[in-house]
Amino acid sequence: MATYFPVLKNATAAQLEQAAAFNHQELFTRNAMAQGGLVKTSAGLTCTYGGPDKEAMVGFPVLEAAGAGGQLDAMMDWYRQYPPNGIGCWSLHPPQPADLGIRLLARGFKRGWRPCWMGLDLQKIQTAHPVPAGLELHADNTTGIDLTPNLPYAGEDGAISPALLQQQPEIAQRFIATLNGQVVGHSCVFLTTGPYGAAGIYNVGVVPHAREKGIGKAVVIAACQYAKEQGYHYAVLNATGRRMYNQVGFSWIGDGYTWWLHGDLFRKHPPKAQQIALAEAIGRGIIPANGSFETQDLHTILANGMTLMQLAVQCQQPAAAAWLVERGVGYSALDAWDLGWKDKAAALLATHPEQANQQYGDWQATLLHLAAERNDLALAKLALAAHPDLTITDKRYNGTPLGWAQHLQRNEIIQLIMAEQ
Repeated sequence: MATYFPVLKNATAAQLEQAAAFNHQELFTRNAMAQGGLVKTSAGLTCTYGGPDKEAMVGFPVLEAAGAGGQLDAMMDWYRQYPPNGIGCWSLHPPQPADLGIRLLARGFKRGWRPCWMGLDLQKIQTAHPVPAGLELHADNTTGIDLTPNLPYAGEDGAISPALLQQQPEIAQRFIATLNGQVVGHSCVFLTTGPYGAAGIYNVGVVPHAREKGIGKAVVIAACQYAKEQGYHYAVLNATGRRMYNQVGFSWIGDGYTWWLHGDLFRKHPPKAQQIALAEAIGRGIIPANGSFETQDLHTILANGMTLMQLAVQCQQPAAAAWLVERGVGYSALDAWDLGWKDKAAALLATHPEQANQQYGDWQATLLHLAAERNDLALAKLALAAHPDLTITDKRYNGTPLGWAQHLQRNEIIQLIMAEQ
């Protein structure tokens, strides 16, 4: 029988977005406590720590611009005292303050993927979907499923930790799908109460050989129906793909932001205040005219591995990039292209055609790989004019530029590459 308590009702899309943020932030806190960790809260800033082998989470900061720098510095000092296995920071749109991302980049974070918030009125669940014969669904918080081959988000990889599932089943419930006795999928629901109380859907995963059979929808529906039975009006989630959730009845309500910090540079070599100030100035595109940064090393590597030029490019600050160039900082053909300096990119490749083979980022993709990813025909033509090595493969997929173009169905770029071979 349902237990009735304050939860969100008659919600607008904006309220559902707030409910998604509140649900995530509460989950971060509960996970950390269940794992025997720590939670640090100051005005508008909640930081969690689940242990040295866990990712820490900073949930949806709401900071005043005047004090944000000091609060973020204190946050970084705290994480140096309690170093986690990476830190994630989440935000709704727009971030608060608006330049939160720049401040985090200056302190060692990298931009991450953008959450896709979706919400569902639980009175409108679409349940009429076929499932395979022999599929069974069980509410089960205790069975170990982390050894199930290729099951996403099982065990410690999931957003809802096994410790929380075992310690607080009244707010965190898992559903396991079995097909002919074998575990093939799962989902979890996390329940919050209060003005933004809603059911958060997490850890939705199906083993590869059982996908496209309706099992993903089945485990999502099971979690939603459970929440409805408990007296909830809305379910919210962060979708990795909308199609399946749309079929269940979810609708898009907004996109968010994440930033991630990995490695221990932030702890071993913490940036000095002047370095942070310079990086923030570059990110904002506002360079003081008083020469206060002239004595700094403009070739310094930030704690996230970025150069100041890369920061200017990522933040789309051509004036700051030009300021760096005037002081002897170099740039790549990709930097120039992304800053809108198309003529400079062409001139650079004309004099240094080997730059067409330069590999960028964690995936080590070339200009031509990136042209295929972006479906940027002009960039592809620019790269091919330098006669690049078409056999270079990226680090993530071990694919050539042609392989990327074929996978992404970039037909015009495919034709250009094949003509060059």
